[in-house]
Parts: sequence; C-alpha cells; structure tokens
Amino acid sequence: MDHQLQIDIPFPSAKLATIAMRVLSVDKELKTDQVKRTLECDDALLKIHFASVSAKMLRVSSNSFLEMVLMVTRTMDQYA
Repeated sequence: MDHQLQIDIPFPSAKLATIAMRVLSVDKELKTDQVKRTLECDDALLKIHFASVSAKMLRVSSNSFLEMVLMVTRTMDQYA
C-alpha cells in the first residue's frame, strides 16, 4: 500500500483515549483490500495509522473516520 497517513489525537486522559479507541475500533473498513487502519493508545494519545492503495481511498477513509471521531468526542463532552 503506497499511501500512508498517521493521525495523533490527544485526549484529556488515558481513560478517555482508551474509550474512544474501543468505540472507534468497532467500525471496520468497508474495503479491507484497499485500506488498512490500525488504532492504538499511548497514554492519553490516540494514534491512528492508515495505509491505502490510492490517495482517493485514503482521503475517503480518513475523512469518514474523522467524522466518527468528532461524534465520539462530542458525545464524551455531553457526559463529562
């Protein structure tokens, strides 16, 4: 896979980063033959790595994922 993207998202605590990772990892990539996504936590930092066969698939996948991140963080804010 020729195209790669690394996104690091800081959270207020390691607990919230872990919760976000667990929630976001439920939704798998639809085209697993074209895009690979891995998630991991490093203390309060959520690290997401994308690898894709094309720039377009990388953009579509990362954009969709960031929309889910936004929904998760807004939900967390509502319950904080």
